[in-house]
Amino acid sequence: MNVTRNVLFIMVLLIVPSLMLPIYADGSSGLSATTNKSSYQPGDKVIISGSVEKIVNSDPVTIIVRNPMGNVYDVGQVTLLNNLFIHDFVLNDDSLGGMYDVNIKYGTVSTQLHFMLDAGSLSTISVYDSEIKIRTNGTNPIKYGDVSVSTVDKTITISMDTSGVQGSSANQQYQIPKKVIDAPGGNIILKADGNQILCAQSETDTMRILDCSIPANSTNIELAGTVVIPEFGPLVGLAISTSIVAAVVLSRASKIHF
Repeated sequence: MNVTRNVLFIMVLLIVPSLMLPIYADGSSGLSATTNKSSYQPGDKVIISGSVEKIVNSDPVTIIVRNPMGNVYDVGQVTLLNNLFIHDFVLNDDSLGGMYDVNIKYGTVSTQLHFMLDAGSLSTISVYDSEIKIRTNGTNPIKYGDVSVSTVDKTITISMDTSGVQGSSANQQYQIPKKVIDAPGGNIILKADGNQILCAQSETDTMRILDCSIPANSTNIELAGTVVIPEFGPLVGLAISTSIVAAVVLSRASKIHF
């Protein structure tokens, strides 16, 4: 019995890591490569890194990425650093879901690897002259409704209908422009029906990205930061600016007549 348990334990140790590791290309040709993950979502960064066994010339490593339809999606020509190379690109929001092929060539040798893109579905929530994008896997649709902004509390509240959610929750990715709401040096707080939800957060120069699990039967979410879009919006701001210009013109005109 103990022998059987030991054998099963060793098999688990061998199998589980192989399920968690990224995809590797066969290095028997003298060219090896890997992606940083085996599966991605739109908006993710794909990092392809690898090495050549033997440097034969000064030519770059050529990388061609094709989408599931076979069309060229991305092309890179990377100069070797010693015998190493790295290339990265960001998957667009409208990228086609499915298996992507990566062909890598250096001199007369070549190799291939693959990665999966789970495209899901994308929807938007308008906030004045901007919008928040929401990506979901498509099986747990949430319908979003009215938006209210509080410049006092630095919050944005969005109503929603979760009646179509199957199960206890729905995974949602919120792509939030920093000009809409932000928390420089900290995190945006998300609450569903007043209860804080712990979300995985990342950011770019212009965007906050929150990956959250929204409980079923929730009726609204609240985003809280330290900076929020002005509640009066751009049109009122334009009207105020126009009024100021008009006042200055009238003031100058009255001085001339005087």
